[in-house]
Amino acid sequence: MNIVHLETFIIVCKYGNFTEAAKHLYVPQPTVTNRINQLEDELGQELFARGKSGKRNVQLTRAGERFLPHAQSVIDTLKMAKQEITHTTSLSIGSSVPLSHPLIYNVIQDLTNLNEHLNIHLIFLESSSILKALVDNVVDVAFTTDLMMNTCYQSYPLGSEEFNLILPTEHPLSNQPLLENFTCMKEENIIFYEPYKNNIADLTDLDFKKKLYSNQVEVIKSLIHEQHGVCFLPPMILEKEIKNNEMVSIPLSENIQLNKINYYLTCNKENLLKKGIRLNQDNWTFEEVV
Repeated sequence: MNIVHLETFIIVCKYGNFTEAAKHLYVPQPTVTNRINQLEDELGQELFARGKSGKRNVQLTRAGERFLPHAQSVIDTLKMAKQEITHTTSLSIGSSVPLSHPLIYNVIQDLTNLNEHLNIHLIFLESSSILKALVDNVVDVAFTTDLMMNTCYQSYPLGSEEFNLILPTEHPLSNQPLLENFTCMKEENIIFYEPYKNNIADLTDLDFKKKLYSNQVEVIKSLIHEQHGVCFLPPMILEKEIKNNEMVSIPLSENIQLNKINYYLTCNKENLLKKGIRLNQDNWTFEEVV
């Protein structure tokens, strides 16, 4: 049954007049008449009793009165269905991992492809604040470098990275295949990324020319690019710059290797399901709940 015909029928019922219905629908009056005629032919019943002045002024027949609530129900259901499938959902992602990290980018891309009506909010948080943000429903999902222990929230390991020495391309050490010790770093300005300070605690006691601290990866990138210092970081954070030969990543030898950075995804799967999202633990992707 043609939905347009049902909508036209309801509008004619509202105004009791074909001409007024046509004005409301922004169509010529004969179009309204044709739609009603086609609907009556399909139902095998007259829906309107035409007035003496012709087909413009009308009243519902008994069949029309019985049909009206069903027509209205169909239209209302359709509207609800449209609202349901186009309803915008919001998902808040908290992270103590830099938001420029490929892990975060890939997840955002997956979620965007999953549901075009999904609004994603990114919030950078300290590791110590992640669990509270989850419990308080400030964020729905969190990326962190610390394993979260809570009965309601599960942490799933995504992988790990070792620290490398990150240098500007023009640095004298940029051609070294491996950093064997920290002796050659005594005259260097070392930039420390504060969220990872627990992993690089051993370095803070060493004697460097100058120590710089920042919790902003973009600031660290600028300082390295302008040759104001070097940094120890997991290389994936600077993947783009390294690929473009703007910076160089030098692995550390085993005898000086720092504590690895472990990455976790923390969430409450039941809360995600309420938003129509399921976490697939086989490949760490999100799926839409059908």
